[in-house]
Amino acid sequence: MPVADHGDFLDFALFSRFALSKIQDWITCINSAGDIIYVNEAAYTALGYTKEEIYKLKIFDIDLSYTPEVWAAHLERLKALGSRTFETQHRKKDGQFLPVEINSNYIEYQGQEYNCAVVRPIFDRKRAETREHIKNHVLDLVAHNAPLKSILAYLVRGVEEENPERFCSIHLLDKNKQLLKNYVAPSLPPGYSAAIENLQVGPDIGSCGTAAFEGRPVYVENIQTDPRWEGYKELAATYGLASCWSVPIIVDNNDVAGTFAIYHKAPKTPLAADIEQLEYLSNLARIAIERHRTAEELRLSDSIFKNTSEAMLVLDINGIIIATNPAFTKISGYDSSEVIGHHPVTFGSPRHDRDFYEAIRKDLHDNGSWRGEICGIKKTGEEYINWVTVNTTNDDKGRPFRRVVLFSDITEKKKHEERIWYEANYDALTHLPNRRLFQERLQQEVFRANRLGTKVILLYLDLDGFKEVNDAMGHQGGDQLLIEVARRLNQVIRVTDCTSRLGGDEFTVTLVDVHEYQTAIKVATSILELLQAPIMVDTHATYISASIGVTVYPDDAADASSLIKNADQAMYEAKKLGRNQYSFYTREMQYVATRRSEQKRELRSALLNNEFEIYYQPVVDLKTGNVTKAEALIRWQHSTMGMVSPAEFIPLAEETGLIHEIGSWVLIESLAQALKWRTQFHPDFQISVNLSPTQFKNTTYFDRWFTLLASAANTNNCLCVEITEGVLLDASQKTAKQLMRFREAGIEVAIDDFGTGYSSLAYIKRIDVDYLKIDRTFITNIAAESTDFPLVEAIIMMAHKLGLKVIAEGVETEAQLELLNSMGCDFIQGYFYSKPLPQAVFETWLLARKR
Repeated sequence: MPVADHGDFLDFALFSRFALSKIQDWITCINSAGDIIYVNEAAYTALGYTKEEIYKLKIFDIDLSYTPEVWAAHLERLKALGSRTFETQHRKKDGQFLPVEINSNYIEYQGQEYNCAVVRPIFDRKRAETREHIKNHVLDLVAHNAPLKSILAYLVRGVEEENPERFCSIHLLDKNKQLLKNYVAPSLPPGYSAAIENLQVGPDIGSCGTAAFEGRPVYVENIQTDPRWEGYKELAATYGLASCWSVPIIVDNNDVAGTFAIYHKAPKTPLAADIEQLEYLSNLARIAIERHRTAEELRLSDSIFKNTSEAMLVLDINGIIIATNPAFTKISGYDSSEVIGHHPVTFGSPRHDRDFYEAIRKDLHDNGSWRGEICGIKKTGEEYINWVTVNTTNDDKGRPFRRVVLFSDITEKKKHEERIWYEANYDALTHLPNRRLFQERLQQEVFRANRLGTKVILLYLDLDGFKEVNDAMGHQGGDQLLIEVARRLNQVIRVTDCTSRLGGDEFTVTLVDVHEYQTAIKVATSILELLQAPIMVDTHATYISASIGVTVYPDDAADASSLIKNADQAMYEAKKLGRNQYSFYTREMQYVATRRSEQKRELRSALLNNEFEIYYQPVVDLKTGNVTKAEALIRWQHSTMGMVSPAEFIPLAEETGLIHEIGSWVLIESLAQALKWRTQFHPDFQISVNLSPTQFKNTTYFDRWFTLLASAANTNNCLCVEITEGVLLDASQKTAKQLMRFREAGIEVAIDDFGTGYSSLAYIKRIDVDYLKIDRTFITNIAAESTDFPLVEAIIMMAHKLGLKVIAEGVETEAQLELLNSMGCDFIQGYFYSKPLPQAVFETWLLARKR
């Protein structure tokens, strides 16, 4: 190591030992026989030895990966390379192993070979890398739609491998939210796992049952003394389990999906790091479970960097370089002779000003050390970024004597972080800011507008007909279209404005420093005009339009979040108005949105509060006049609003998924009513029940219905399910199979609102339909000379040719009745006979008709 020629620094060897013994990093020197020739205080203290004890050891006692032969080979390799950086483990005096990173250097002195190294404990980094690796792999599995069990099993195994003293488990709640099912627990004793397979959810049901019940973490440090384990402590003792920490896995809408638990064989109190890790693990499990439930695609990319060898500078108290090591030359390109006698600032980047270095000097004066990033200039003129650690060594009187500078080149790491930041904040397809960056920038612009007294205008765009283009041209064609839309959007904005892609076919344009509404109108109009021009996808001209919602801060909202909601509502209003236009947000939209939100909440309690009632509308046999059929029509008698139209609450039920429970209730009630009326009125009485297309996406309730039908007597043809033409057109193999199961269970099938959709005769034949119900829109204007007359007549003739019966809906006049009778229509339904009636009134109507 070259040394500056200073009079006060004659015995550099003595200084070196003194300096190296005081720095915080470990410094070791080992000869070819494996003897420890030198080790500084930081090293032997961290390993738990005294100075006398450490010098009695060989490297083989500390690093078990070495034998004399392996050590000799290591030295030979080091001799050829000069230096190398690698990771290994050192055994402490108490037997624990500590991961370290070693920067080894080959030194030959007086005919002897030495391994001189800078050693750094990397326990925290390795643990962070392990957790980062687990996170990245879990998210990768999620993004690639791996089975949920595989994802959660990997998560649990990763935690257990990090700390073998832990036993982890993930329990998931059953559909009734009453029992916890043992989903993943690879290391728990099988007998224990079997005993808690169906763990009740409730207070004082161990850690997991309590956590799931209360929706908050439960940390039991000693199972044998904790009252929440009273009923299970003997079971835990049998299998040697002494503590259990459990956190709930909370998914959308604050819904508890299960628990993540960590067991220990000895009583253990969780540290802050343990609590943080459990929350982090439950969050990963939440992501996996939510993705499993919603089948969302996630793409996350991450990379791993390599650490470079560390360079060393020794400075005098005035900051002048007096010594360097070979790694400094390797990183910077400067030989020692070129830098000794100079201040490090000489080789720094001009981007750092005087105040920057003054702040470092102040920290060194006040604290004796400094860590941070510094940009330097290599001998080639290339700028690079260093992670720098500066420590101070004192003389025997405790006065600052030298500064020891350690640094590593992190330029590639910084570039990688910038790429990661870019990927996390920009859309990979269009290179526009994504939802995350959009929300962050919008928040900043709102703060800025509030400060300057200006306006922020947000335009929320949704492309009209994009799904059709995507279906017709494929995803690659859809991607080309989105890229071109992004390019055109950027043509209409200023440099200070921002275009973002939120995902799918949704974009936003944020206009800043605005003083009048006219700017928004101008930009929205320009966007609509630009999108009218054809977009070439491959060699095909494709046409697209957009619906745009416009909202203004602070006129329409007090914060960024509300601004986004308002723009979204305005965009949907533009959709409803016919698309290819813009719509400004109004307070009425907010009222409608708030009301819909309230109704969704109220809808959840309507079943429990018995607010639903089934009305029945008679279906009359046109030839005999008999009534052996009725359609079940649900009504909602709201506690404060009165009767709520099905047209209003059925879409809400479909959005929330409550349509499955509501539909099941209607079918079960209708089945019971049909069986009753078969006894009371006619042995072949039948009730038809409407099925939503949404119900075919989750057929769990169908299985319950078929089981119920199989267990009841006299159910053949007592029910008929009515489906829309949309279900028929989207008749996948799964849908067709479900409809066939209805037929096999003795349930007939009717096509509702026939003529308003896009039905194909091929689908009708394949599904094996029993009835066609002609939509009321054809019946309303039917007359002998009307255009609807031949259409209705053709539908009836076609249905009869296919062996189907026809029901005409919406019949209100005797003239309509006579025309339908002349056409050979089979059944009539409408106000001409009766409107939908409550059960008791319907029964009275039937009795009166029989008399």
